[in-house]
Amino acid sequence: MNPEVTMYTFDTPQPVDLRVELWQGEIYVHAEERDTTTVELESLRGDAQELIDHTRVEQRGAEVSVLMPKGKSSFFRNRGEVRATIRVPLRSNVKLESASADSDLHGELGNVRVASGSGDVRVEFGEDIEVRTGSGDVSIVTAAGRCDTKCGSGDLKVETVGGDADVVSGSGDVVLGHVAQSLKVKTGSGDIVIRDAGEAIDAMAGSGDLRVKRVDHGWLKAKTGSGDIQIGVADGTAAYLDIMTVTGDVQSSLDASEGPSDGEQTVELSIQSGTGDVVLQRA
Repeated sequence: MNPEVTMYTFDTPQPVDLRVELWQGEIYVHAEERDTTTVELESLRGDAQELIDHTRVEQRGAEVSVLMPKGKSSFFRNRGEVRATIRVPLRSNVKLESASADSDLHGELGNVRVASGSGDVRVEFGEDIEVRTGSGDVSIVTAAGRCDTKCGSGDLKVETVGGDADVVSGSGDVVLGHVAQSLKVKTGSGDIVIRDAGEAIDAMAGSGDLRVKRVDHGWLKAKTGSGDIQIGVADGTAAYLDIMTVTGDVQSSLDASEGPSDGEQTVELSIQSGTGDVVLQRA
């Protein structure tokens, strides 16, 4: 027997401000070229229909809200799991809050804010993106503006950031593609991999390794406790080096010179490790 679907439709010719509070289950948001907003609520597991019946779904001006009751006790949270499928106009802003629900956001959205306890978070495209998770993994394809992401023990992957990025992970790994402007990234025990460095990078790993595959301008500060550091400097880029290790080895395949030639790009590298090794090479 197929589960019953409760559906709402609102006239929204302009982008909306979507607010969702759904504590367990799945949240799907699709940004599309449309002039309505639809909300579908479906029971996934357990006795969730009563929970759906008590969920407040409403429109007030440009705001559309989907609010699952918290209650003063755990009664509602133990009733089951709900899938929310929401379709909004392009460039709509989204604010989601969940305990264990996974969040999957598709299409071109405006500003995105997600707070999750243990649920995974996936965002295809947003302007400014802010994500907070406890143990959930985070995957972001494109943040056109700023990206501010903090995870407890989850892994974090961001492909492209058009502005600044501030990324923190406690014990999860961090993989970053390209950050156009400044990047500040920090992990406790996780590894950090940066594919293509932007204007300015401040990267710190406690016991994890730190790898920057390619840097060709600006400045880069890299620091680890016990992790290794590997930096790839682009061909045709001169590097100013400031390297310090306590017990780690330093290997460099960069040619020594008195200074850059006329018109040659430069990058400033400030590298510090405790017991980890440092490797510098051409990319």
